[in-house]
Amino acid sequence: MKKESKEGISRKTFLKQVGLGFGALGTGIFFPGSLSAASFLSGSTNNPKNVVVVGAGLAGLAAARELKANGHQVTILEARNRPGGRVSTLREPFPDGIYAEEGAAAYSDSYTEALKLINEFKFEKIPWAMPEEGIVYHLNGKRIVSKKGEAIDWPYELSAKEKGKDPFALVQMYIIDTLPKETGMPDLWDKAPVVNFDKTSLADYLRKQGASEGAIKLLQNTMWFAAVPEGTSGLSMAMSDFGFFMGGMPFILKGGNDLLPKEMAKQMKGELHYGVEVKTVEDLEEKVVISAVENGKNTTYEADEVIVTLPLKVLKNVTFKPALSAAKSKAIEGMPVLNSTRVFIEVDKPFWREEGVTGLVFSDLPLMNVNAYHNAKDPENGAAMLESYVVGERAEELGEMGEQEAIEQQLQEMKKVYPEVQEHFTEGYVKAWSEDPYALGGPSWPGPGDVTAYLKDLQSPHGKIHFAGEHTSILRSTMEGALRSGIRAAQEVQES
Repeated sequence: MKKESKEGISRKTFLKQVGLGFGALGTGIFFPGSLSAASFLSGSTNNPKNVVVVGAGLAGLAAARELKANGHQVTILEARNRPGGRVSTLREPFPDGIYAEEGAAAYSDSYTEALKLINEFKFEKIPWAMPEEGIVYHLNGKRIVSKKGEAIDWPYELSAKEKGKDPFALVQMYIIDTLPKETGMPDLWDKAPVVNFDKTSLADYLRKQGASEGAIKLLQNTMWFAAVPEGTSGLSMAMSDFGFFMGGMPFILKGGNDLLPKEMAKQMKGELHYGVEVKTVEDLEEKVVISAVENGKNTTYEADEVIVTLPLKVLKNVTFKPALSAAKSKAIEGMPVLNSTRVFIEVDKPFWREEGVTGLVFSDLPLMNVNAYHNAKDPENGAAMLESYVVGERAEELGEMGEQEAIEQQLQEMKKVYPEVQEHFTEGYVKAWSEDPYALGGPSWPGPGDVTAYLKDLQSPHGKIHFAGEHTSILRSTMEGALRSGIRAAQEVQES
């Protein structure tokens, strides 16, 4: 494998970066000097406006922060009782010292807009550790434990050049070494050569590079970005997954990733209203009227301009007057999302350590991937947690179960990986994003052709109504994409 160079990365760096695999909103490789950050607004406005922002996720908070800093009056309407949207840290009902991310799992040092805020708020970053040994794989009915320096005989039919290589080496060979430098330039997504990747799926891209069906299946079950290889746009893979996230090391925030939206929300305290479900947004030309239910009561807000940052499926439930264009409606209806359900299994101690494994699991079982969370106060012997992270159709099916049924099903599957898990089990919790009324699914996940078919229409304003959210960014399903989309929408308001 290549040593670190202008176009490649060392295996050590690659292991740390691409292997995290648990719902981090994006991953990728860095091409030096290629990343373009979103621009802040040019300065205080001479034409201050009254702006309503719908949604207090990262996109909405970024938009509101920019507008307020430049002299506009801002009101944020949020249906939940907290900020952050799908950036959500789970602390209850688990013991003190344990917290886990039920939404976006990791930031990256390549996230220029996020880093500005993280540094401003002086949050402590914790590197996302990726072990080189002690990973458990359960594939084709075979349980395998990785050991440092030992090649694994994967239970798939691989070609001669693939045998003896781990999934990281396959990604290096078939993706990293084949992508053009433009992959790391988000502003060039609609230009050749990268825009042409949208016509093909991730699976077909791999096939074109010479990957066998066995190698594709191995990557599908061990690399989170390959979880739905036939349903992933090659362009999204190239730009968001491999053009951006791995520009820097992944990390989490000490205390929880939701500390960022919470701190941003504190700065907007007087302008942020919780418990407000927006039903109708009407552009009357001279003003925009928002009809909503606020803590059970009908209410209205008026604004000069509105920025709507709701997730795609929630957006379908809002009535816009005049009606959205046919192209924009088609884009909202047609852009796919990747459903995710996370089942958290609390145990009395990190018993897996007795086997010398890390708790990290990649499998083709219904539990899919497993991540371990240790007790910050007593990592060796304190209560701990195993998380089953399920995406795609399986996630939706799991989410439709009752909570106890889902926990029991995942416990039974977990026994195939850790036979003693039932003896240590104390409590479980399920987060099904498809069942969350204010999300109705996971992040956007374009299939072949979807970026070029829908992205520009998702971004476009509708009169005085503007749109933001990760689904309006080429950096789909990333926290950085959400932040940048909010800044873009704020610029539209300032310039309109």
